[in-house]
Amino acid sequence: MQITDMLLTNKNARPGTRITPRGLVIHWTANEGKGANAVANRNYFNKPTTEASTHYIVDDRQIVRCLPENEMGYHVGAKSYKPEAVAMLSRYPNDCTIGIEMCVNADGSFAKTYQQTVQLAADILRRYGWGVDRLWRHYDITGKNCPAYFVGDDYARKYTGLTAQQAWAKFKSDVQLALRPNPQTAQAHVDKVSIEINGKRLAVTGYLKDGVSWLPVRAVAEAVGGKVEWCAAARQVTVNGHDLTETSESGVAYAPARELAAALGLQVEWDGASKTVRLKDGKI
Repeated sequence: MQITDMLLTNKNARPGTRITPRGLVIHWTANEGKGANAVANRNYFNKPTTEASTHYIVDDRQIVRCLPENEMGYHVGAKSYKPEAVAMLSRYPNDCTIGIEMCVNADGSFAKTYQQTVQLAADILRRYGWGVDRLWRHYDITGKNCPAYFVGDDYARKYTGLTAQQAWAKFKSDVQLALRPNPQTAQAHVDKVSIEINGKRLAVTGYLKDGVSWLPVRAVAEAVGGKVEWCAAARQVTVNGHDLTETSESGVAYAPARELAAALGLQVEWDGASKTVRLKDGKI
């Protein structure tokens, strides 16, 4: 990927508000004219009269970064939002999402733009420890027909040869492949982790991967009376109302030990010699 920094200076499009990202939103520029590439769209956002912006714009040749990922952009503003978006993101999703605009200029290659977007999306998800469940279409948040080829069948067939549902599913699948191109290899070298809660060892185990201990969410939470909820629509696990960075292995949800401990109000210790995570409620 070639990423070019062309940060916006237009204060109407770049408020400078700090955010903590919780999701990644895919858009299209909706400009099929010649020359409507990433730089041209960035320059539009930088006009003083423009009150819209995004973090990245992708065309077939480069990726232009318009905003730092920890600054708010105006890319999913609306008068109303879908309930699932409010539940999983916030009441104003601009304040917790990263936006990617895909160019559709007639003098560019959409296939190359698509592939660059897949790579960029995978890179962002990987850096935040997210899965493809954190991918959103603009449509999923506000109901807007964006990106049109992932929402409407006519545009989807024009650009991808698929239905909109198939095209969006394929995009997520392609990002997943880029995110973990060889999951079998990645999972082959993990160590089992024992779990103790207030001195009692659980029958289940977690695993150690890349220096992080991952624990089975439901087993640990229920052992201390925690409340576990699953939102099927958003594919998100919460413990005591706290969102977790989770992954699924053989149908079991796992989360980083320190995240899970914090959600349950537990202290956590790591015994490297015995590969044991020890959780304590602070009363002993």
